[in-house]
Amino acid sequence: MKARRKRSANGASSNRCLGLGIIGLGTVGTGTLKVLAEHQREIQRRHGCDLQLKVICSRSVHQRDLSWLGQPVKITTDWKEVIADPEVNIVVELVGVLPTARAIAFATLEAGKHLVTANKQLVAEHGAELVERSRTHHVGLGIEACVAGGTPVLHAVREGLAGENFSAVYGILNGTTNYILTEMERRGCSFAEVLAEAQEKGYAEPDPTFDVEGYDASYKIAILAMMCFGQAVRVSDIPVDGITRIDQVDFAYARRLDHTVRLIAGARRRAGNRLELFVRPMMIPISSRLAGVRGATNGVLLVGNKGGNTSFTGRGAGGEPTGVAVLSDVVQIARSIAAGGARPTPFGYEDLRPSRIAGPDENVVATYLRLVVRDRPGILGRVCAILGRHRININSVLQEPDCEKQWLPFVMTLEPTQEKHVTRALKEIARLPFLAERPLLLPFVDLP
Repeated sequence: MKARRKRSANGASSNRCLGLGIIGLGTVGTGTLKVLAEHQREIQRRHGCDLQLKVICSRSVHQRDLSWLGQPVKITTDWKEVIADPEVNIVVELVGVLPTARAIAFATLEAGKHLVTANKQLVAEHGAELVERSRTHHVGLGIEACVAGGTPVLHAVREGLAGENFSAVYGILNGTTNYILTEMERRGCSFAEVLAEAQEKGYAEPDPTFDVEGYDASYKIAILAMMCFGQAVRVSDIPVDGITRIDQVDFAYARRLDHTVRLIAGARRRAGNRLELFVRPMMIPISSRLAGVRGATNGVLLVGNKGGNTSFTGRGAGGEPTGVAVLSDVVQIARSIAAGGARPTPFGYEDLRPSRIAGPDENVVATYLRLVVRDRPGILGRVCAILGRHRININSVLQEPDCEKQWLPFVMTLEPTQEKHVTRALKEIARLPFLAERPLLLPFVDLP
């Protein structure tokens, strides 16, 4: 649907007026409203589009005080009314539940209206279909807020680095897990202690599983992989490992190795244009750019073949930073309307090819192996014998002093080898009777 363009007496075009309908009044929805209320005049001056909020939809909207908006706005609890409203040109979908978000998104596009969404799971799992429907109905699709909140990573990949051919993308894409790991590193606290603090401060949900087990980051790296490599990545193809087994002792050993531990979401191009995808805690050099990403901050490192490495850091969550990204998409759609209806490709490719995933046989990694044992003679010999049978060379053996004999951690760093060999050896080692807990394996990744 196109808003009418009026002309002044001298023939110049006046500012275009576009009606917005916002569905969802959670953290991001409320933040988007605040940014719009405060920046509306500046947006009009800077971009030449008058964004008029027409409808707000939320199940609890009638219990909310919206007097601070300073303007009359229609409110409803039925999202279908937003899409049906003739004054709404752009629907902003900010609902957290996937089935509802999917229904809203598809209904919006089918109605021939522009869609902006911040739902990373929706875009990761249904992105190709959303793009196809937006093209069929000749409407815009904005997804900037799905990754890294208010940090414009997707725009940079799609526009600023459109001429690059990427070999890899790595990210710290979840503020909750990064806050926990960096506080454990800084203060020597346990995972449980820092998680409780993060929940008190609002950095972590009461049920933190989605974040600490790596699922949130898997949706974001799926979107980044589609942006960087033009392949329709399936979230189910991404192996995910969380941070719940990281201990403060791992940071002590990491320091001795000039490394640190971060939850890294990554996508790398392998031979034959196949992709290696992962979300897992990894040992990264303390000198690397992502090692300096601390607290509830996000960071993305793009590895290009010609332009070199490009990194972004910024607030990856929060209502108002994400609201900035949402409204940036709205403005981009408004600009495309003003330019005659040209629609930018959300993923930066005219079409997404089926993904080709590299198998574990192709991954060669150096690894950090932490064992916690009940001290007795012959432990090292038995572990080394298993590693030798699987053709794995040991680089070093480290042990921190002053540990209990019944809970004695020590670390072996293993030379690069095919990951399948390490996985098989680990299954044997895990059955040894003197282990006090399951072995922990962290790959080393050589990041700039």
